[in-house]
Amino acid sequence: MEYKNKRRLILGISLFLLLVFYLFKNISTSLRVFSFIFGMVIFYLGDHMFEIEYKFRHYLYMMTILLFGFLLSPLFFISANYDKILHLISPFLGCLLIFHIIDKKKLSMQWKLLITFTFIMSFLTFHEIGEYLIDSLWDLKLQGVYLRTISGLEKLDLFMSRIDDTMIDLIIGTLSSLVFVLGKGASQYYKHHFKTKKKS
Repeated sequence: MEYKNKRRLILGISLFLLLVFYLFKNISTSLRVFSFIFGMVIFYLGDHMFEIEYKFRHYLYMMTILLFGFLLSPLFFISANYDKILHLISPFLGCLLIFHIIDKKKLSMQWKLLITFTFIMSFLTFHEIGEYLIDSLWDLKLQGVYLRTISGLEKLDLFMSRIDDTMIDLIIGTLSSLVFVLGKGASQYYKHHFKTKKKS
């Protein structure tokens, strides 16, 4: 996918989201829209500056992560399982993005998978640390599972404690990353052993 097409993709989505922002003017919507646009711009700049050569599907992976992580963030306070599903999907998609970079290096498959897994686990850890620091400073309720009460949109009930939420998020993220590693490893093993035998 050429960089000019990537720029057109990001510009088109950005203009659409800005239209949404214009139609539904409020601080919460504006933060979510600009976070999505900022994330895509940073992703594109990283792709272009470091010549990673991400394909169209990789941009879809990143859009999916940003869509469910930022644009649909109000769902965090509506469904108790939304955060857990996000922590199951996002690390797997993150593995696909990181492996694309590592796969270009002259390393054995074991090292490629180990580096991918380590990077994602490090990111998950720093993400949880960031949530803790932000909650400590501004109490945005990023840690813990809070659900809106029937009595009002601004009233929240604690559904899961902060420590339980953090540990379960890390466990789910670890399992998601392991699924990628085991799946990719099994796929590579099959290609090398079974397909090679069939050709011979």
